[in-house]
Order: sequence, then structure tokens, then C-alpha cells
Amino acid sequence: MRTKTVNVISRNQSAIIDRILKIGAGLTRSDVLSVLEAEKQVIADILAEGEAVTTDLFNAILTIQGVFTGADDSFDPKRHQVKIHLHAGVGLRAIEARVKTKKAQPGQTGAFIVSVTDMKTGSVNNLLTPGRPLRLYGSKLKVMGDDPSVGVYFRGEDGSETKVEASDIVENKPSDVLVMIPGLAAGKYYVKLITQFAGSGSPAKKPHIAEFGSELTVPA
Repeated sequence: MRTKTVNVISRNQSAIIDRILKIGAGLTRSDVLSVLEAEKQVIADILAEGEAVTTDLFNAILTIQGVFTGADDSFDPKRHQVKIHLHAGVGLRAIEARVKTKKAQPGQTGAFIVSVTDMKTGSVNNLLTPGRPLRLYGSKLKVMGDDPSVGVYFRGEDGSETKVEASDIVENKPSDVLVMIPGLAAGKYYVKLITQFAGSGSPAKKPHIAEFGSELTVPA
């Protein structure tokens, strides 16, 4: 029997910083952000220099895909491609034994959003640019069905919801949906999608709700 996880809430860098601050390490948000950004830059530089990175959380190494015809053959971007491979480190593998599981009934495994990308800025799971496209990635996301609730919504801090007009759903696929972000005011928002899409066959009788777990921001 095939099984899959249904806990797909994604936490962005801001959420990670929030948890670090709760530990009470005596650091400010800017302190933590500076360190994380510096670490990200250093790791990227090390890999760009052709070296490997080994940490407690992950191991990263470069490989080259493509066939070399002989000892004198050189790298050719048309025939060869550099790939970065990531593998869980000792620290992450140790977490596997700590994960608690709970059996989900069939029907609990409907639509879900894995990540969202603001197409204007390229920001992943973080920013929203009103009037510009937002791409939602996940499973069974295709917006369809005759229930009035079907659609894509942005929920503000006050609980109010702004529904995306049907004509502003630019691309509509099971694995990703592209919508135009409404004219939202500056603030924090959550995005959710409601659909009766059920894969192959007839639409589901009841709508599935997929709400992305991370907070998104429209900058002031």
C-alpha cells in the first residue's frame, strides 16, 4: 500500500528566527539574521569554488553530469551540467527516530501547498507583491468545482479574507497554480486554496482546503 505524509507546513527563515529567539540565547533578531545570512553566503561561496560542505545538518557536494569523450575533452556547457547534491547529515538523520506519526484517514489527504513564490521578487515563502503573480506549489491544487467557496484567498491579521477573482487565476494545474495577488494593504497574510479537484474522475463532493502554514508579508 502506498503512503504519504500529510503534515506539509513549511516554516520560512523568519519562523526559524522566532524559534531561536524563544530559546533565550540573548540574541536580537538582527543578530540571528546577520549570522544566518553570513552562513548562507559562505556556504554558497564554498560550493562555487568547487569544494564540498559538511555540517551536522547536511552534506553538499558538486558533480558534473554529461559524458567526456576522452582525457583531453573539456567542460562544455552544451554537453555538461554542474549539479549540487544535498544529503542529510548526522544531526538530521538522528531526528528520524524522534518523529511521531499518526495515521490519517483517507480523505484527510486532499490538496496541500508546499511552497509559494512571489514572481516579482523571487521571494520564496516570504514576500507578497500586490498586483503581481504568486505561484503556489503542491498537490491537487487545481481550482475547480461549483461550490461557492472554491477559489484562492488571502487572510489578513484581522481575519478578513480577500478572494482572488476567477479571471486572475492565470495558470491552473494540479501541482502549481499561478494567481495575481490582489491589491492588499501592507501587513501579514496567509494564503489558502479551496477546490473540489480530486485527481482523475469526478470532482470531490466536498471542497478540500489547503492553507499554507507560513506567514507572508506585504512590505510597507
